Amino acid sequence: MNYYLKAFDLVIKSEFPFQAISYLEKGFFDVEVVKGACPISLEKSIYQGVNFEANEHAFLLKIPTVANFLIQEGKKVFIEPVEGAENREIELFFLGSVMAVILLQRDILPFHGSAFQKGDKCIIISGKSGAGKSTLLHHFVKQGYKALTDDVAALSVHEDKIVLTPSYPSSKIWNDIMELYEYDEKDNLQVRPSIRKYRYSLEKSFCYQSLPVEAIYILSEHNDTTFSCTEEKGINKFSILQKNIYRPFFPKALKKEKLTFSILNRLAQQISLFRIIRSSSIKQHEAFNRFAQETMLK
Repeated sequence: MNYYLKAFDLVIKSEFPFQAISYLEKGFFDVEVVKGACPISLEKSIYQGVNFEANEHAFLLKIPTVANFLIQEGKKVFIEPVEGAENREIELFFLGSVMAVILLQRDILPFHGSAFQKGDKCIIISGKSGAGKSTLLHHFVKQGYKALTDDVAALSVHEDKIVLTPSYPSSKIWNDIMELYEYDEKDNLQVRPSIRKYRYSLEKSFCYQSLPVEAIYILSEHNDTTFSCTEEKGINKFSILQKNIYRPFFPKALKKEKLTFSILNRLAQQISLFRIIRSSSIKQHEAFNRFAQETMLK
């Protein structure tokens, strides 16, 4: 049986019933996902990394205990599940690393960040894993803003502007944030059996329209008790953006350095860029209330 799904404005025909993506009527598709054996290695490999390698037309990704993925030219994905792996685990890596490869193969840059709509533009919240991107996204959704993506921000050029294409109406959040916002764990899918992180539906609070990026906020924390919001300007903006690409080794592996430079260079000229540094001793929701008070997002 095949399922027709949509993510990042791509129609996906899949043999796997992914839970995070809305189902569509059968018909035209951009990407086909099938169950099938993947090669041990790629012929004429041009780049090798930890658990992945690439050649001119394909990318092989191996996730121990979950699955092997073969991604071909942004159009077809073979998935070879490891015995005992659950569909939800395969889905987790497909919607993250595998989608990042698909996007790059289609000349779209995956940036590491959550995003929400602000008027006719959007705001990206970036930072290292665990910095609070998803938590802050839910903070603003609770204030009435609409989400565009939770973890992978798809950036491309449209009419001389860098725009973000929405991902899918779903978010991954930890159990403590579920409790903070009074979300019921019973209504949400645990993304992996070994961790208390859940996939929460954003169907009623999601923007499906591609929007130009207005600003990016980079989240980090320190041991001090202070909170700061500092705007970055000049050439420093490019290097900061470069450090926040989703899976930063992938563009080099896929020979997409020129694409990456072009998009980030345009983005640096287009946006306002801020560093948010909060105290690690302050609870996230308290820090994010402070964030809203001291920035333009009041």
